Amino acid sequence: MADFTVIKPRQQQVWAIGDDATVGNTLVLVSELLCEAVDGRAGQQVLDVATGNGNTALAAARRWCEVMGIDEVPALLRWGEARTAAEGLSVTFQEGDAEQLPCPDGAFDVVLSTFGAVCAPDQEHPGSVSFSVEGVL
Repeated sequence: MADFTVIKPRQQQVWAIGDDATVGNTLVLVSELLCEAVDGRAGQQVLDVATGNGNTALAAARRWCEVMGIDEVPALLRWGEARTAAEGLSVTFQEGDAEQLPCPDGAFDVVLSTFGAVCAPDQEHPGSVSFSVEGVL
């Protein structure tokens, strides 16, 4: 069995040294389409799991949703914060683990993740990435 306490910090380091913000910018359309598919509406509480540089969080905020983006890489969250400020939007970014979300069940109307499930190394764990597959792309 894999030791996820060893894997997770290494995975976080890899994401932090790469240029994920630039790569993420090529995926903006995917985030916009995901928010269209779930019919994001003004006032909905939206959680973007493994938000990266905030593409999906920003797409939801453009639809006047109240958005929180969670990611385990602080450098990516800073990119998301800068992008949010540049667009004059409101998104709360928080450091957090996709497998142990720092919020209670039922706290959000919509939970999204654009390719974020790949960031959860414990794919077999029953509690791993416990968000609706309907909002996962």
